[in-house]
Amino acid sequence: SLRLTAYLEQGIAAVAEHNNAQLEVITPTDPARRGCQLSLVAHGFGRELFQSLTDAGVVVDWREPNVIRMAPVPMYNTFEDIARFVNVLYTATKQAN
Repeated sequence: SLRLTAYLEQGIAAVAEHNNAQLEVITPTDPARRGCQLSLVAHGFGRELFQSLTDAGVVVDWREPNVIRMAPVPMYNTFEDIARFVNVLYTATKQAN
């Protein structure tokens, strides 16, 4: 769980840097305080980014006004799933910019 979530967090940061996207993880950085869930504020993207992820088959949760929540759970997710999510996020944020 800790490794999957750290991998997800690194992937989000890489996408944000590469696409110059304002993707802010608002979940505490300390793994003991966050569990496996990450909340992401998608500044400037809104619900369209959530919809792009959903349309690509990614299961995430939307919270108003602009928070996307995701939880890589070891019983259900693999590192390959996280890599796929990062690729989908990369494509969705690149197309929106």
